[in-house]
Amino acid sequence: MAETNFQSRSDISVGIGSKGSAVNLGTSHAAGDTWNFLQVMDFNIQHAGATLDVAPGKSGIYGQLESQGHHRPDTMMYEVTLTMRGTPTAVLKSCLALFSEGASAAALTPASSTGTMKHGTGSTDAVTLLFKNGGSDASNISSVMVGCFCTSMTLREDVGTNGGEMVVESTFVTGYRPVENTLAASDETKDTASPKNIFSLATQNLNSQPLVLNSWEINITRPLARVGYIDTTDYNPYGYVQTGPYEVTGNLLTKRDDTIEDLATNLKGNSAGIAIDLAESSGFTISIPDAMIDNSQPENGEYMLQNIPFRAFAASETATIISITIA
Repeated sequence: MAETNFQSRSDISVGIGSKGSAVNLGTSHAAGDTWNFLQVMDFNIQHAGATLDVAPGKSGIYGQLESQGHHRPDTMMYEVTLTMRGTPTAVLKSCLALFSEGASAAALTPASSTGTMKHGTGSTDAVTLLFKNGGSDASNISSVMVGCFCTSMTLREDVGTNGGEMVVESTFVTGYRPVENTLAASDETKDTASPKNIFSLATQNLNSQPLVLNSWEINITRPLARVGYIDTTDYNPYGYVQTGPYEVTGNLLTKRDDTIEDLATNLKGNSAGIAIDLAESSGFTISIPDAMIDNSQPENGEYMLQNIPFRAFAASETATIISITIA
């Protein structure tokens, strides 16, 4: 007879487990560690699985044989994306697992990293994701992903969506199989802070020129790859490697006015970095000291807008690429 239990997606809440001291990579954070339950608006869940490779077929037959199929749990990287209201906790927990800056001001430089990402080695940057009520079993009600690092974080605000509130979209990956168990936080630290809002911006500047923004978006990304597998029991990875640099890109959508003409030299392209500054009167500042414009063009709307894509750089090997101050 079919099982009678079922899951309501609306019953699932998401917590990020972390700790001030190191936890060995591949080990779950304990019930008594810090568990921040965020204002998650959208999410996906991963289940332990394996991709299927199919070996070449034998000449003379037209069917695929079972012996050709090979599961590959050794290659799995499980990925979830959390879409959250833009609170300080949502931003800083993402920054912690992305570039090891869990406190404000979170600054990314060319020297930033999440340290040694080796199985069994202590890490303060890897987090555990707890999907409360996410387990498929009636008893094992939690879905848990250990050894997670962040590979991308997008911050965005728009006058036309979400009442102008900031949205944080962060992608986390792990090479460890998700498990379903009874893990529950001893104390849930619920995120009750108000999100940042585009209507609260007091500073909207590009190269010290004032903008009137309809929207803005900033993306911080990096590539991670798993390193092999330790055994054929759990297929845990030896760890992870970062295979390329952090990349910071984004877009400003602003009213088309005198400022655009004042920025003509930069828009035409002179291979020189200019500053982007976004800030509320207090408690929120994004500073990008060295950005280059990437083919800015007008955009049609009810009134004319200018779309300004950009990429951020560091002026030197120790300089800041982006700094986020948030409280």
